[in-house]
This record gives sequence, structure tokens and C-alpha cells, in this order.
Amino acid sequence: MKYNFEKYKDKLDALRTYLTEAEAISPEIEVKLFLPGEKDADPNIKVPYLHVCYYVNEDRCHIRKIELFEYYLQEDIKELINKITAMVEEFAMEVDQSEYGGG
Repeated sequence: MKYNFEKYKDKLDALRTYLTEAEAISPEIEVKLFLPGEKDADPNIKVPYLHVCYYVNEDRCHIRKIELFEYYLQEDIKELINKITAMVEEFAMEVDQSEYGGG
């Protein structure tokens, strides 16, 4: 579902700033924000999204893309960051379970 994400520009800019801070979530996890039409963005995704890469070692990472639908961007920035952090941590737990047993 497409929506006018430009009206959330300030919030997306604040989120991008937070995510580009060194190790904002974890040293092993890289999170980048992409907007539709940006260089290197997935042309098949029509909403802002997070590209999450969890490095299990230097040569290998697990990737998840989290689409930021409008209901996420309607949240207060602190609540949005909390939700994103929770989603990324859940992804990391899934990877840990599959990599190191129990999954």
C-alpha cells in the first residue's frame, strides 16, 4: 500500500540520524533506512524500509527488510524507535536460535 511518506520527512530524518549513530542498536547489527527511489533502494518496495543486516561473522550476515507502513510513522519518534529496536532484537534472537541451536 502506497502512501505519501514525504509528510513524515522530519520523522524519517530523525530516524535516519539515530540509525547512523555508531552502533545505535548493536555492534553486530547494521540498520539502514531507505526511501523509495533512493540510490541502492530496492525498487520493488514502495514504502520507506529498514535494511537490517545481522553479522554472524565478518563474511556472513542475515538480512531482513522491515517496511515502515504509515501506522508506524504515525507514532511518536521515541515509540517508533522502541518498536524498531524490538523488531531488530527479535530478528537477532531468531538468527541466534537458527545459528547456535534451539531453532
